[in-house]
Amino acid sequence: MNKANTLLLAILLFSTPSFAQKKAPKIPDLLSEKHWAYIPSQAGENGFYMAKFETTVKDYRAFYMGTGEESADHSPSMEIWNFKEGWDQSKIEYYYKHPGFDNYPIVGVDLSDAKAFAEWLTVEYNNQPKREFEEVIFRLPTEQEWEWAARAGNDIAPFPWGGPYIRNSKGDILANILRVSDTNIISQVQDDGSIKFSLAQEQMKSVRPTSYTTPVNQFIPNRYGLYNMSGNVSEMTTSLYVEGLNSTVAKGGSYLQTPYWAMISSRQEFLRPTAYTGFRLVMEVVEK
Repeated sequence: MNKANTLLLAILLFSTPSFAQKKAPKIPDLLSEKHWAYIPSQAGENGFYMAKFETTVKDYRAFYMGTGEESADHSPSMEIWNFKEGWDQSKIEYYYKHPGFDNYPIVGVDLSDAKAFAEWLTVEYNNQPKREFEEVIFRLPTEQEWEWAARAGNDIAPFPWGGPYIRNSKGDILANILRVSDTNIISQVQDDGSIKFSLAQEQMKSVRPTSYTTPVNQFIPNRYGLYNMSGNVSEMTTSLYVEGLNSTVAKGGSYLQTPYWAMISSRQEFLRPTAYTGFRLVMEVVEK
């Protein structure tokens, strides 16, 4: 078995529920109201609903392969995995197509893909004969909405779980973030402005399988019932990173980043598909 197969198998076999949550909850169907958490309003504004989970490979597959044929326009990228040397690109298709990864977060898509998914889901929901709301719109959150939902009523919370520490009193880690020393991370800025992450060679030999994405229903939720607002994959927003530039803000950090990026206030520039950026949607009720 080559290195790529070994790593993929390790992810499937050993990505068990986090110590902080022994039994992961069932993920409700994306078109079910149970999939969505109500986020109370800020002063003078209406509340909204947000997906309890990051958008999964399975749900995204239903969108870009819904007709039975793969849509080239919105297919997730396989090139994003080049931050790890030795990965066989043909094997990376398993992440997008093998049912073992159904509940993992979709990665390798850009802002236009996420928006197209939201538009598709809007049509799918509003065409249901039985639905709780007469009409809804699905969309990506703004940075402000994302932070409001992540803080869950605690205005000074550094992390979605409220406290300033990334481990609980038992020493269990509370999010899927990079679990190696910063000194073992190599970050290189590319010519196009993107950042390529890699680990020192000696660290690659001992990296744990959980230093990859994990199912979206692992780790404890915040007070609003939102899972993985920090860690696993960073999440797209529609807010501009810098006014006048063609890039947006991603929030929450990822399995490939250190605790700083998992802080609610941290801002990450998002330019193009990566192996550590996904998204979750907001559901806006137009007519009850």
